[in-house]
Amino acid sequence: MVSKGFQSTYWQAVYKGASAEAEKLGVTINMVGPNSESDIADQVQMLNSAVNAKPAAIGLASLDTKAALDAITAAQSANIPIIGFDSGVPAAPEGAVYANASTDNYKAGAVAADGMYDGIKDRVANASGPVRIGVVNQDATSESICNRGLGFIDEMITKLSADGKTAAVVGNDYYVQNVKSPVVDEKSANVIIEVRVPSQTTTELTAIEASTILNQKDTIAIFGSNQTAAEGVVTANDNLSVLGTGEGQIIGVGFDSGSVLKAAVTSGTLYGAVTQAPVSIGQKMVDLLVQVANGETVSNVDTGCQWYNKDNIASEEIAQNLYD
Repeated sequence: MVSKGFQSTYWQAVYKGASAEAEKLGVTINMVGPNSESDIADQVQMLNSAVNAKPAAIGLASLDTKAALDAITAAQSANIPIIGFDSGVPAAPEGAVYANASTDNYKAGAVAADGMYDGIKDRVANASGPVRIGVVNQDATSESICNRGLGFIDEMITKLSADGKTAAVVGNDYYVQNVKSPVVDEKSANVIIEVRVPSQTTTELTAIEASTILNQKDTIAIFGSNQTAAEGVVTANDNLSVLGTGEGQIIGVGFDSGSVLKAAVTSGTLYGAVTQAPVSIGQKMVDLLVQVANGETVSNVDTGCQWYNKDNIASEEIAQNLYD
C-alpha cells in the first residue's frame, strides 16, 4: 500500500485501520509513503518497488498520476490489480484501478461550506460592502484536495446565490478556472472567495498563505481543506489572534483531525471542522485488496465524513473518527 506520506496523523490512522483489518483477515501488508506530500518522485520510486515485489494487489493514493503512469502501467502489465484509497488514482489507465476506498471529497467540501455558512450567514446579509472568504488548499494537483476545495467553493456560491448574493473567485488559477457555479467580476461581487496554495506542502507555508488572508480587513471566514492546511490556519492565528465567533472575529473551519485541530475546535478558536473516517478507509481498502486478489468483483466504497464542533466533538459518533 503506497500512501501519500506519514507526515500527518491522518495517514497513521489509515495505517491503524489497515493493520487491524489485515490481522483480522490473516493477510500480510506493507504500507509505505514519502516524508512529505510534495515528494512525488519518492512516491513513484516506492510504487516501482511495490510493483517489483509482485504482490497480490497494490493500494495506491497517488500524489501525481501522470508521474506514476509508468509504474501503474507496469502493474497492469504484470496483472497486479490496484485499489485506490483516499484520493485514489485519478486519470489512471482504463482497467488499472479496480475500485476506490475514499471519501467523496467534493461532497465533503460541501459539508464544510454548509457548516461555515451557519456561522457567517448573518454577517454576509448585513455587510455594508464586499466581504472575503479564504480557502487554503495544500496543493492544486491531488484529487482529494482539488475536489474538496471545489466542492467547498461551489456549495458556498450556491448558498450565497440562494440568499441573493454574488461571488467572485480569485487566487490560484486551478480553482478559479474549475469552479462550476456562476461567478461575477471581483469588482461587482458581494463576496470574494480567495484561494491560496503554498509552493510546498508544509504547515509553515500554509500558515503564510493563511496569514495573508487573515490580515485582510474584509475577511470574515477561512477554510483549511485538510489537516496540514487547517493546522496552518491555526498556526497563523497564534500570531494574529483573530479567529473566533465574537464581534469582528473571523470564522475558521478546518478539515480532518489531529491534536491541534481538536484543541482548536474544543476551545472555539475554530468554528468547526469536517472529519473523514481514516480508520475505516484503511479497513475498507484492505477488504477491497483481499477481494480483488481473490478474483472477486469490487466496486467503489464511500467511507463518508461528518461535521463536528465544540458541541458534538466528544460524542461517540464523532469521537470514533477523530485521531491525534
